[in-house]
Amino acid sequence: MTHLILAGVSGTGARTVGRLLAERLCCPFIDGEAEVEAALPKALVRQRAAGDDSAIHEIEARVLKSLLRQSESAVLALGGSALAAPETCEMVKHAGPLIRLTAEQPVLSHALAVSAGQRSSVKVAEPLANIRELLERHSSEQAQADCEVDTTDMEPVAVVEEVLQWLQRVRVELAERSYDLHIEEGCHAWLGPLLAAWPDPVSAAIIISNRQVDRHYGDTLRESLQRANIPHHTLLVPAGERYKSLQAATRLYGDLIQRKADRKSVIVALGGGVIGDLAGFVAATYMRGVRFVQVPTTLLAQVDSSIGGKVGVNHPLGKNMVGAFLQPQVVLMDPLALRTLPPRELRSGLSEIVKYGMIADADLFAFLENHVDAIFRQDAQTIKHLIRRSCQLKAHIVEQDETEAGLRAILNFGHTTAHAVETYTSYERYTHGEAVAIGMVVAARIAHAMGLLRAEPVHRLTRLLERLELPAHLPKADPGVLMSLMDSDKKSVAGKVRFVLPTDIGHAEVVEEVSRDILRRAMKESLEL
Repeated sequence: MTHLILAGVSGTGARTVGRLLAERLCCPFIDGEAEVEAALPKALVRQRAAGDDSAIHEIEARVLKSLLRQSESAVLALGGSALAAPETCEMVKHAGPLIRLTAEQPVLSHALAVSAGQRSSVKVAEPLANIRELLERHSSEQAQADCEVDTTDMEPVAVVEEVLQWLQRVRVELAERSYDLHIEEGCHAWLGPLLAAWPDPVSAAIIISNRQVDRHYGDTLRESLQRANIPHHTLLVPAGERYKSLQAATRLYGDLIQRKADRKSVIVALGGGVIGDLAGFVAATYMRGVRFVQVPTTLLAQVDSSIGGKVGVNHPLGKNMVGAFLQPQVVLMDPLALRTLPPRELRSGLSEIVKYGMIADADLFAFLENHVDAIFRQDAQTIKHLIRRSCQLKAHIVEQDETEAGLRAILNFGHTTAHAVETYTSYERYTHGEAVAIGMVVAARIAHAMGLLRAEPVHRLTRLLERLELPAHLPKADPGVLMSLMDSDKKSVAGKVRFVLPTDIGHAEVVEEVSRDILRRAMKESLEL
């Protein structure tokens, strides 16, 4: 299960905040510090009261392991010393997001002194130097927090709101093009109020979707726009990758012209990656650009294609060969939308999350390995954590390289082979995520053949993809044909095919040229039996 873990020394209010947060998230609360205290022999309780925690870390680790194995996601509050040992830090990293509560030293000093007096028969005359040493020890805990909140002068309710805001929103910082990614159940209903609050009024909202998705979520968007008194229209395109084309874009231009859409209109992409890319391309090019909102309804779109502003359409000779950069104004991600997805579409999105783990976050990769069952059960907290962490990773990369001039290229891990496979199979045999899964294995094999990657990460990647029921082998095809398709990929430079190759789980590099012999060998090793 995925747990939300709060950690803070006395005075930060971890227990109180934890209880309130559990109420807001409608999940159980676990007082981890109380559980540890109950498991300690009296002699060790006295030892802890004297400020010596060295002998109790083994017991803390055993109790924490038991708590983290509970079958239901929960908010778990831990004391300040619980993360002082490497073993407990490692467990927490793979259990869910860690929120660290802090406060200014005078507040903590007073709270620790009072706490020491309550737990010990010794008079509270502990020298300030000892308290400072204790604070310094806690502040150097080895587990890095996902979020840190300074609770000084904050009421517990305010702390809860700040934590919830962190859980439900990721910011993409791009100066005047900055925007928020909202990750929250029911956020589709926020569309109307958000658009109505824009300083530059919206003349009309144009929802672009397909019939299947619109049947599930279109009414919520339209009702929200209606309540905000924003005129709106809905344009539907057929479902499928083959409709991400210039022909489909041309039909949409005609529909927009007929409905007198102007430069103050906003295009709302409601759907998966195909809809997001197509609608975004139309928004980028209609009247030289109009505003754009993403409402992604697939996992792949929520963690990848709706973030970063890359929009485009396919050409018969290559995927995404015609496109532009247009950052959305806002992205609304409702995790509940994933429950209407066919299992294959959910798995397709998981492929992109595996990609983030491979190129940028070994802890995320390990989290996936440890939570396969919870993922397939669509445990709410597990899915939210995967979406939020993926969004944070992509936002961080996009902020540093908006137009793929350097760092952002690592997001193409697996995509060179994937695009060739998709083109070869006419976009009909594999979903995009399935093709990326195949491409990641090929890239890992190339890296291993070049001496950049050990064998063990290749096996871990292949095993994880298989456990997630994603393909890990190329279709039976002439490697030469696939290689020729790679030559025409838009990521090629001066006729050379660039590959993103992992050097370890959590790190990847762009390699400008891979020898044809190594590429051919890696592809042959990856062929279906």
